[in-house]
Amino acid sequence: MGETEDILFEATCRIADTIGRTLGPFCEVAVHDLRMPTHSLVHLVNGEVTGRELGAPIRDLIYRVLPEMNSEQLGLFNYLTELPDGRRLKSSTCLIRDSRGAALIALCINIDVTGIDDAARRLGELSAIDGRSVGHPSIKSAVQPEVAGDDVTAILRQLVLSIVRPMGQSPTGLSKHERLAIIEFLEKKGAFRIKGAIQLVANELGTSDATVYRDVDQIRRRIYADGENQSLSDAVTELPKTTRRGRRAGL
Repeated sequence: MGETEDILFEATCRIADTIGRTLGPFCEVAVHDLRMPTHSLVHLVNGEVTGRELGAPIRDLIYRVLPEMNSEQLGLFNYLTELPDGRRLKSSTCLIRDSRGAALIALCINIDVTGIDDAARRLGELSAIDGRSVGHPSIKSAVQPEVAGDDVTAILRQLVLSIVRPMGQSPTGLSKHERLAIIEFLEKKGAFRIKGAIQLVANELGTSDATVYRDVDQIRRRIYADGENQSLSDAVTELPKTTRRGRRAGL
């Protein structure tokens, strides 16, 4: 890691600590290294909000943030995230670029507003007049201008290359099993919901659009088949992890 990048990470982690300590245990703040998409979580404050741990992969960056983010502010702010247990999070994600302009860091803030929503609803019921209450507006997806295609393309291409690079070979030298593992990881992260993703991934992997279409179809049929438990993407997520000294939750 270069000196400039190291400074950016140190500063971002200190900001994450400050936000988490200020807003308290209901506010999770995560710092992701976008050069390592399959185990990108390198710093975490108040991780009990979502139960994630260091080394976890990116969660909603590809399918949620990239298509909707504000290209000028390079982020998506105040959008709703729902956890499997039904809790509601008010979330914001900001991307930080390196000196070359590539997206390097994702700073993610998740505030558990489930209790606040419940309290607001009860207050609305108490203040009701003739059966009409002053409702509490729900948190919705932020209305943001659609991100420019060039930004999405550049970041998605960067993520694909960052997944391949730890394998120690060029994208065009991957075996079929390795290619399928990468396609499965991207599919599970919603990458192929982005317009033009098939063509972009095919180009970066040095294969045809038709091959990627077939791979995606094969992965989707296998993922959603009844009783399917094994995952090819384990081959990606279990690649050797690049660690950085001094990263642990709460620092």
